[in-house]
Amino acid sequence: MSHYTVSPHTASPQTAAPHRRAVPAVAVLALAFLTLALLAPVAQAGNGHFIHGVGPVNSSMGGAGVALAEGPVAGLYLNPALLTRVDGHQAEIDVEFVETTARTESTVQTPFGAFSGSTDDEIDLAVIPSAGWARGVQEGGKVAYGFGFLGLAGFGSDFPQDSTNPIFLPQPQGFGGVYASYRMMKIPATVAWQLNERFALGVAFNGGYAQLSASPFGGAAPDCSGPTTCFFPSVPEDGAFGYGFAVGVLYQATPSLALGATYNSEMEFDDFEWNHTVANPNLPTFGTRRVSEFQLNVPQTFTAGLGWTPTPAWSIALDGRWVNYEDTQGFGSGFDPRSGAALGLGWDDIMIYALGVQWQANPAISLRAGYNRSEAAVSPNAVFGNIASPAIFEDHLTLGLGWQATSAMTLNLAYYKVFENDVTGAFQSPNGPVPGTSVTRYMEIDSFLAGFSFDF
Repeated sequence: MSHYTVSPHTASPQTAAPHRRAVPAVAVLALAFLTLALLAPVAQAGNGHFIHGVGPVNSSMGGAGVALAEGPVAGLYLNPALLTRVDGHQAEIDVEFVETTARTESTVQTPFGAFSGSTDDEIDLAVIPSAGWARGVQEGGKVAYGFGFLGLAGFGSDFPQDSTNPIFLPQPQGFGGVYASYRMMKIPATVAWQLNERFALGVAFNGGYAQLSASPFGGAAPDCSGPTTCFFPSVPEDGAFGYGFAVGVLYQATPSLALGATYNSEMEFDDFEWNHTVANPNLPTFGTRRVSEFQLNVPQTFTAGLGWTPTPAWSIALDGRWVNYEDTQGFGSGFDPRSGAALGLGWDDIMIYALGVQWQANPAISLRAGYNRSEAAVSPNAVFGNIASPAIFEDHLTLGLGWQATSAMTLNLAYYKVFENDVTGAFQSPNGPVPGTSVTRYMEIDSFLAGFSFDF
């Protein structure tokens, strides 16, 4: 892709890259860490709670690339075996700016007729940084390795309390104001082997760090003073560490066609644990200390696809991915019958399909476009419990540009649009849907990405 060339130890239709001026590795990595320190990874996702691609190259290819070399960040994200395609040493620093437009409408029936309202989400611009470094297979060797810091997943909302919209009436009649912020950074440490001219294998240890806050929080038991007088507490931000692993393979079937596949295990996270207070002012314990815990893991995924380079100027990637939300702790369905707390977000498993095309217009300029289609993880039955975590995205259209500014540095830019989608369902209670009610969640996204890649 653009300036990324395949190691001479692998089959490729591309030619070797020209000699590059050295860039000090320490300076590149210091800049990467500084970037990550200054930019908190606040994500608004597009494939379930995952962003559809990491970095401007992979994102502008629709998130496809499990079998196509797109640079160190994309390789660390999609397929550890792709590190065998890195030419020499490469480092990459990227940032994404996500603008979300969303609203929620709801209706309840009253003795005086339908009571309906619409409220806009006031969520701020989200910033998602990523950085990665990789050392490809050296001459006479078979091993490649790398590591990264990838802003990968998240969700968030910021709805004000609204007396004109039933769902945002003050508690206990409604939710009151709704705020949530979840963000997750994945930290892969990867080793890959070029086993022979056609076959490469990669493995990764996936560390992770996540942060979650919410108001109100349905995963904590409500504070009830009567059957219909319940207040859900607010929980401040807390962090949790997690871990998992990935295994990827890459097979060069012909000089122009490669096949790839990756399995990412479920990432097991520590419990979030919050100190907060009893929220119901009708209870004698109002304002006293409470402690709540909740575990939210990252689901296992399986991705397979192909990378086709019919000519040196054209590259095409096609991927399919399965995300297993239904069996992941924190994403399951139902309520705890003892406390009334939600057992999880109630998300469905999803399939994702991604297509990306790149045209190398000249040695310095690459043009990219892609399409990503994701099933919505939030079904009509779950939309009531996911006002703050609306995984209802489906169609993504992506564009990108790469400019090799010097022999050692490339600038990559990207834009994508997630078209408006909506999901409608009834209000839910532990006893099931509430008759005569409905809630509809609307959302669309515009996102801009920029990044620098360095060869040294």
